[in-house]
Amino acid sequence: MHVAACVQPQKLARLRGAAGQTHAVHAALDWAHVDAIIRRQPIDVLVVDPQFDAGSAPRTDRIRAIRNKYRALPMVVYSTLTAHTLRPLVELGMEGLGQIVLFGLDDDPPHLRQVLELQPGVRLGEQLMALLRPCLEHTPSGVAAAIERAVRNPAALRGVGDLAAAASVPRRSLYRHLERAGLVTPREVLAGARVLRAYAFLGIPGYTLDLAANHLRFSDSDAMALAMKVAVGVTPGRARSRLAPEAFVRRLAAYMMSGVAAANGLDGHARTEVAA
Repeated sequence: MHVAACVQPQKLARLRGAAGQTHAVHAALDWAHVDAIIRRQPIDVLVVDPQFDAGSAPRTDRIRAIRNKYRALPMVVYSTLTAHTLRPLVELGMEGLGQIVLFGLDDDPPHLRQVLELQPGVRLGEQLMALLRPCLEHTPSGVAAAIERAVRNPAALRGVGDLAAAASVPRRSLYRHLERAGLVTPREVLAGARVLRAYAFLGIPGYTLDLAANHLRFSDSDAMALAMKVAVGVTPGRARSRLAPEAFVRRLAAYMMSGVAAANGLDGHARTEVAA
């Protein structure tokens, strides 16, 4: 798991202790730096602190800005509980950022680690990457890293052009590399990554199809439903009620490691709604 951290030094030390040797913590120097981290690394979770880079007065405007930019990236608020932070924390909670960890109160290493690992899509992404790695071993390291980034933060890449740029290869080369590795096209890879995160989001009570589609850059919920039907054979409603997470990941991996998408008779726009 890869964690981007916008927190004060004492919280960063506690966060790194909880992550241990298994997970990577990428510490931001300021809010501009965290944007660069998210754009370059396969980030799973973003941890933010209202007092980060804000002096003595806590601020939430930067948190809102980064959240609006990366809506599909799970975010955890890590803060002290004081008279100065109480109101900002309440405001963030009312705006949907309900995952809040309090420094010195409920951030013992096992609990903090569990909070990070249970964010939507983290474990599913790790399971999917484990199944895809045998294919990705036949691609250049930059291509493999770009695919991992797409799986871990699917809305960070707008389309095939962004994926090719992340892989540092021309678009045509990206198509050839994935074809030789036995994977579907870059468009279908991006759609599959977004479908996986959609499935994770839909496991959250109150998370609607429209909200998931909006956060994951689908044009609408119908486009997301079609992409999921193509990838795993069922609609989002049926996937949520009838497919266990492990079964969903296995179906998605089988789709991404085959030529099914190219042979099903649907054009690329209808299949994925992912920009070329």
